[in-house]
Amino acid sequence: MNKKGIDISYHQGNVDFDKLKGNISFAMVRTSYGSFFEDKNYKKNISGLEKIGVPYGLYHFSYATNVNMAKEEAKGFLNIIKNYKPLYPVALDIERTNETENVSRDTLIDIVCTFCNILEEHGYYVIIYSNLNYFNTMLNSDKLNRYDKWLAEWRDKPTYDKPFGIWQYTSKGKLPGINTNVDMDISYKDYPTIIKDNNLNNYKDNDCNDINYVVKKGDTLIGIAKKYGLNYMVLAEYNNIKNPNLIYPNQIIKIPICDIKPDTYVVKKGDTLIGIAKKYNMNWKTLYEKNKGIIGNNPNLIKPGQILVL
Repeated sequence: MNKKGIDISYHQGNVDFDKLKGNISFAMVRTSYGSFFEDKNYKKNISGLEKIGVPYGLYHFSYATNVNMAKEEAKGFLNIIKNYKPLYPVALDIERTNETENVSRDTLIDIVCTFCNILEEHGYYVIIYSNLNYFNTMLNSDKLNRYDKWLAEWRDKPTYDKPFGIWQYTSKGKLPGINTNVDMDISYKDYPTIIKDNNLNNYKDNDCNDINYVVKKGDTLIGIAKKYGLNYMVLAEYNNIKNPNLIYPNQIIKIPICDIKPDTYVVKKGDTLIGIAKKYNMNWKTLYEKNKGIIGNNPNLIKPGQILVL
């Protein structure tokens, strides 16, 4: 599925979003650059897109020349995007600049990995933006293969030989409501569905409920998060835990059920194994065998909060 979109910053001036409506399916909005400067128009651009019902992603233009600078840029970017629910990826824009032209390839890759890892740890779908030459040279590393790519290649057809999710195909687009040239993009993935289904980018299903986990002696937040298939940083933020390494016995940790994979079931008070199996058209013995390590030796004894594999 191909969707036509744009990416915008203050360089496009004041966009007339009422005129733009109906001409694009998504937009990528620059929020910031360097460490740390906010785009003058990002709030106005996001508000305008929300007004006309166009989903958007957010991006930061990096000037980082070392890992510590990348951490500072990621921190600043997180501080901005925490206030929004973008249904397209959050992106690191990494290109050759006067500031970064002498950065080595290995250092650049470490910068990108550091920034992207921090964003992922906080529950965001992250994508890397760059041009064809940079992807083929400075960013050509197996370490970056797992990250989605937003390719800038201004020609009739892209020639990049690795997977990418968004293609920026021109910088000279013309659209109603925008008085300047504008970058034009094509998205090849259904990002809104991916992000909603995985509860990323601050998106939470309205039907989400919490279950309470009582911390036991010897528990760690990493261990609890792993048990429920969550990232421990996401769980820390969800519970306003400032120090993820400091939890204590009998503390209540709220577990968001909406983050549980759809092929699992969270046991509720009053549930029986037979009842759960019937609900999902399964044989209770099959369900028990799949989950014997969780339930224990007694199939009649299941406990609220247990996550069963269906």
